[in-house]
Amino acid sequence: MGTTAVFFWLMRGGGTLAILALASGAMGCSSNSSGLTVTATRTSTATRTASATGTNTGTVTATVTLTTTSTSTIACGAAGEACCTNRACTAPSTICTGGGVGAGVCAACGGPGQPCCSAGACEGGGCCVNDLCAGPGETCSIGGTCAGGSCGACGATGQPCCMAGRGGGSNAMCTASGVACRNGTCAACGGSGEACCAGDICTASGTGCNGGTCVACGGAGQACCGGECSTGYLCAVSTTTTDAGPRGPNRTCQTCGGRTQPCCGTGAVANRTCSSGLTCTASAMGGGGETTCQ
Repeated sequence: MGTTAVFFWLMRGGGTLAILALASGAMGCSSNSSGLTVTATRTSTATRTASATGTNTGTVTATVTLTTTSTSTIACGAAGEACCTNRACTAPSTICTGGGVGAGVCAACGGPGQPCCSAGACEGGGCCVNDLCAGPGETCSIGGTCAGGSCGACGATGQPCCMAGRGGGSNAMCTASGVACRNGTCAACGGSGEACCAGDICTASGTGCNGGTCVACGGAGQACCGGECSTGYLCAVSTTTTDAGPRGPNRTCQTCGGRTQPCCGTGAVANRTCSSGLTCTASAMGGGGETTCQ
């Protein structure tokens, strides 16, 4: 990714005026099946005034605006590569780890000692304990022997929730794939109306995690589907509904582009759009990257 320099030479009588404009501006990212696409847009304006003497004497004022756009593609989604948009990994048995919202690296998952895969899945009936897989026959870090997703007498479907630490810890958990702790018992998770699975995951199509429960998502006023919404809507901060999904709390699908509405699109402010006559500006709602059309 480079920066382009443009020189303008202006002559006035015996005088010469030189102007150099360098671009600086915004950067945005998107992803597709080929990887992350990084788009950089840089704009600058330079104004210079010069006087010349000779046959003619006068003043020259020149204003130069330079805009450059460059794109590059960064591989994402495979083990060891950056996570794609919304912390997605595309290779089998991989999951996005570290980095918090909007960042991270894809890592192999599911094997003994590896991170648990989506919805707490571990290979061969292993147990997901504190986001790490214990293999069948291994001792769970919270006590008990792993078998069929259960750490002995707890953690599998229909069993009591396990208590982290066993010696007085109070964090209830389930260790089998596709189950979550609800009312002290491990029950199926991820379906519509069911508890969200570990990592705020919902497995049923068209559902997203909202307040710990998988509900319909993607439409106007509904929870965001893993940070995404149907066409014409944007996943943005709401003051009335809680979306506890991967992009953080208090986000719902909202119409965008109108006055006082969120700007449409994602990435840098310069890459987002509003209806004709409106400008996208950074919102004063906080540090979450929210924008508003004004």
